[in-house]
Amino acid sequence: MRYKDALLPDERWQERWRDPILTALLVLLALEVFVGEPLARSSVPEAPTLIVVWFLLVISAVLIASRHWVAITAIVLSSALAVSANIVRIGAPSSLTICLGSGSLLVFMAALGWIVWNAVFGPGHVTHHRIQGAVVLYLCIALWFAALYEIVLALIPGSISGVDATGHYLVLGRGLVYYSLTTLTSTGYGDLLPTHPLARSLSNLEAVIGQLFPATLLARIVTLQLRAGTQ
Repeated sequence: MRYKDALLPDERWQERWRDPILTALLVLLALEVFVGEPLARSSVPEAPTLIVVWFLLVISAVLIASRHWVAITAIVLSSALAVSANIVRIGAPSSLTICLGSGSLLVFMAALGWIVWNAVFGPGHVTHHRIQGAVVLYLCIALWFAALYEIVLALIPGSISGVDATGHYLVLGRGLVYYSLTTLTSTGYGDLLPTHPLARSLSNLEAVIGQLFPATLLARIVTLQLRAGTQ
């Protein structure tokens, strides 16, 4: 019996829409990272763009989670708390509001990464949508560490030179996504530097994950394709 023939009707619906939603998640995260972040550094108000992208991102995450009610609950609650905390800290940024907003983002990205991981490495043939889903995982890692760095900055000011966690912004402090991506990809331009031992340790961990992820991903995808070809 083929894999799809053994699925229930609701599982077939999820199987059908899983791949397009992975592509949608990639587009939305790319807009968040590569469009929303530059807008935050310019004179263009970034709030409308980030709010629309965030809303669509939450919807896509809920759709791909399907029957994973724990993940859906974590996504909805953490996204609502993150938006609320970030709105509050625009006018009065404090260590509490920064940690609350970034902690909520940590939960959101962890839940999103978990459901995307299951979708990318689930049974079935490997498609280009799954490859795009793997890129989503890569961006989730970068955003997860960016939120973690913001918590460190809120508790230990100056732990990363060149960035500040107390400015007027939405979601993440300006420069943190850039720092996280350059660390994950081991680019290291040298304009932003970890100065505290904790920040250095987290940066080293992210750099190691950034090196191991592509190799692990390739091996897993090849295994899935070989397994699907024998069924």
